[in-house]
Amino acid sequence: MKLLASDFDNTLWFEDHMKDEDVKAIHEFQKHGHLFGICSGRSLSGILRPSKPYDIQYDFFILLSGGLILNKDYEPIFESQIPISLVKDIYEFTGKQNMSIVHNDVTYHLNTKFQDHIFDHEIHSFNELPFTHIQAFSFHYQDHELVLAQKMTHLIIDKYGHQIEAFQNNQHIDLAMKGCSKGKGIQIIEKYFHLSHDHVYGIGDNYNDLPMLDAIQHSYSFDYAPLPVQKHAKTIVSQLSKCILDIEK
Repeated sequence: MKLLASDFDNTLWFEDHMKDEDVKAIHEFQKHGHLFGICSGRSLSGILRPSKPYDIQYDFFILLSGGLILNKDYEPIFESQIPISLVKDIYEFTGKQNMSIVHNDVTYHLNTKFQDHIFDHEIHSFNELPFTHIQAFSFHYQDHELVLAQKMTHLIIDKYGHQIEAFQNNQHIDLAMKGCSKGKGIQIIEKYFHLSHDHVYGIGDNYNDLPMLDAIQHSYSFDYAPLPVQKHAKTIVSQLSKCILDIEK
């Protein structure tokens, strides 16, 4: 039995759709007795909602950049908690950058700079949050602000790296509790399914996937991924279905 952990955005999900070949390959992969799951910075609902039309039954979920890990029945295997006081400090440090906060699979948006966006759970201050800990949070920049996102990621790591993990994902910065990452999530899932290291595979397209790509022996990325990301992968493919075909050779 083999296990494939896949990133979601720009790996399986592309703006508003999945590719038919990828979905078919996943179904065949699982029919052959293998395990397929998601390794993403998204929350559970952020995976399940867009996946629903494609009838994919995920075998596991590594969510929130490793801050939450669930089995196929959505039962927690691992869960971290971040003090809201730390979140506030980092929010102030970024200059009150637009952000989202995840708590119990609900995403709250503290929208201070993107006035043209409307969110389901928009808040205007931390005082509206009736809890003391969260599972993950992210900062969001505009599409043309990749360099700003990169710089802020490094600044956050320099100042708060002893408490928090920060991962750049295009124009976004995903944050998780210290010790959490996609790579650590892979290790937890590997033990959960009692698999040898040689039977675990992973694929991703961006900088936040580097901990996953570095943690596994059989790492895949794409020919459209940034070149520094490609250098961390053992094999480069054009799309997810090609990765699955290669695994099953």
